[in-house]
Amino acid sequence: MNDNKDISNVGYTIYKPTGVRNEYPHVDLVKQQVTCVVLYKEKTYMTVIVDIKNDIVQVQGDVDELGSLCIGKDRFINMFKQQSRFFIENNISYPKKYYDELKNIFLN
Repeated sequence: MNDNKDISNVGYTIYKPTGVRNEYPHVDLVKQQVTCVVLYKEKTYMTVIVDIKNDIVQVQGDVDELGSLCIGKDRFINMFKQQSRFFIENNISYPKKYYDELKNIFLN
């Protein structure tokens, strides 16, 4: 009798950085606007301005030419909208500083 209990579902995944980065260079807590950028090798491929107060998203550029190096444009936009909402709701005007402090808490 062949019992599937002997079959292993164990495996592993290797995560390798692609070099594609997203940054939040400007957060305006009063206007509730966040500027988000997608960069690769120091070149900006897409800039997204999320206006939380007016529920408007402005997009300049595209990530299509990056191909499989990154997630698609729509996924970036959704992520930026969520992050922007988080920054505004938590009064985070300097995301890089916030994440650096968070890293220090977990690494120390």
